[in-house]
Amino acid sequence: MKVSVIIPVYNAEKFLGVCLESILIQTLQDFEVIVVDDCSTDNSVNVAESFLEKFGGRLKIISLPENTGSGAVPRNVGLEHAQGKYIFFVDNDDLLIDDALETLYNFAEEYQADVVYMEKFFTCDEEIIPKNLTVSVWREVDLIDEPTLEPNDLAKRVEKFLAPKFYWAPWAKFLRRDFLLDNKIFLPQMTIADDVIQTLEIICLAKKILRVPTPLYVWRTNQASWYRRKRSPEQMIKFRTSPLITGLEYLDEFMRGLAFFKKNPVLRLQVLNFFALMQLDNMTAALNELDSTEVYEIFLREFSTAGSSQPALISYLLVMNSLYRKELTK
Repeated sequence: MKVSVIIPVYNAEKFLGVCLESILIQTLQDFEVIVVDDCSTDNSVNVAESFLEKFGGRLKIISLPENTGSGAVPRNVGLEHAQGKYIFFVDNDDLLIDDALETLYNFAEEYQADVVYMEKFFTCDEEIIPKNLTVSVWREVDLIDEPTLEPNDLAKRVEKFLAPKFYWAPWAKFLRRDFLLDNKIFLPQMTIADDVIQTLEIICLAKKILRVPTPLYVWRTNQASWYRRKRSPEQMIKFRTSPLITGLEYLDEFMRGLAFFKKNPVLRLQVLNFFALMQLDNMTAALNELDSTEVYEIFLREFSTAGSSQPALISYLLVMNSLYRKELTK
């Protein structure tokens, strides 16, 4: 089998059917689809089941025993069950251009790439059947106009990661399954930012990364998605503190095991700093809406719950960092 398409699902009844239809009509038909349901409370599973006959045995539906609150776990479960030579993660509210799988597969085979990375993609509105597609890019820098292999210089790759010039969305990468399994590359069990960590692992461990200029994926700007839902200041701080705690531990453990980072401690520190600031920057508005005492108590609870040996000290340092950054912006 050429490709395994893995779709994590949670309360996706509105868009899942259109997503599956876009896969059903692919010009490359040697694929399987693995839908992993994270205990949806709507009709998502029923929608998926309605496609079983249409896919003629190529659709698997896996239901997790309890809700994980993360896209990482369903994707990892899908990877463990996948049989295809290549893996493609698709979000449940997005779509594929009809020749996406064929084009990505041919690119991967021609260049014998571990990773085919799409630097361009389409965006669409929240209409169930989108009317207008717009070509978008992650960063409008160093765009290519033909397939290009990334240099093997790891320092340059890490510097591009920090720029950042790699988009970390799982769907931006078409991945060789054996590459992932041989290197034990699974998404960290986190609520968010797990894809940032996996992207670093991929660019550090892949022998061949092929960048392609062809937009093949349609990303829906769904404002009702779990990631973009409106949160109170306290909820936002908690939402971003969780990956701050576990993400730094994952990153540090991964980099500690690579000789490259032992020889380049400055880059190792820059990676940790980049990840931490990403979480802090995304909670800036929430931090500014609460006074420092409230923020300290939130951090203290979160780090204490996570089992930190120095929750008070870490909470204090984070509050001081927030106050310092606020002063700089005045």
